[in-house]
Amino acid sequence: MDDIENNEYKFYNYDIENIRDIFLCLSDTTFSSSEVSYGRKGAYILSCQTMMSVCKTLETIDFCCFRNAYADAYTLIRKFRDDLMQYLFVLNVIQNEHGLTDKEVEQFEMSPESMMKMIELDIATLISGERKTDVELAMEKWIYNVLENTENAMDRKNFFDASKYKAYLISNNEKVRYIFENFFIDKWKKEDRKLNNYVHTNGIQYLMNNYVYQDSKVQKDKELIESLQNIVDIFLSILAVIDSIKFHSSDYLDALEMNADPQEGSQYWVCPIIVDYMNERFDSVLLKYIQDNEGHGMHFLAGYYTELESCD
Repeated sequence: MDDIENNEYKFYNYDIENIRDIFLCLSDTTFSSSEVSYGRKGAYILSCQTMMSVCKTLETIDFCCFRNAYADAYTLIRKFRDDLMQYLFVLNVIQNEHGLTDKEVEQFEMSPESMMKMIELDIATLISGERKTDVELAMEKWIYNVLENTENAMDRKNFFDASKYKAYLISNNEKVRYIFENFFIDKWKKEDRKLNNYVHTNGIQYLMNNYVYQDSKVQKDKELIESLQNIVDIFLSILAVIDSIKFHSSDYLDALEMNADPQEGSQYWVCPIIVDYMNERFDSVLLKYIQDNEGHGMHFLAGYYTELESCD
């Protein structure tokens, strides 16, 4: 059997590898905080599928850069961007599916028997789909792998592309709208136009970027990394205000698995690589907005961890 280490991809570009490591972390956290729901074909789970997939996409992007195939790399960056926006879209839809209302839940007592009846009724309501919106039903077709069927063409047209994901998130989450309107309008437009130009080959220059000469490679790498980081900035910011639990570090769970007492407050720690990235890259006003509006008590500001270390 081949040595596993020999099969591990070796990155050409450190910045791309660093981004890959962020999504390796997110693949663990999204696995341990999976979303479970129910539709007409039964239970389904949104877990770490997207994060695992984009890790492989980043490896291929890096290989394209190594081979000077920048036109191919940007086409894959479009896939990277679209997959991440799709994850945010699906996550947001699942978390807001129409089962029992808060008023209906309040009618049940806190006894185990009553709680079990409530859960059963909620699941039955979700499975029936009678309260679900068109977007919720379309999302389930994606989950059940039938979205590609001919009869679902209108669902694909109405809900499934990056611009539709963005529009849905902005219209259904005030925090996401604030972030886009105040920090990312220009970045989104810039990267969206660039990626469309490469995917649709809107000019011979986009073909010729698969034939980059060595003397322009440093600049090409710099431009590509900027595009990747802009997309990661947008993704992390939106995910932080939709579900900041997805950023949790492993310290708390690691302690429990080792039958040790977790360090006080460690359930609110964010993966160190994400803390470092966000504090180095993000506008301080954006970072403060995320910290003030993330909703679960997670600690995104590097200063918190600095103070923690000084107390040890």
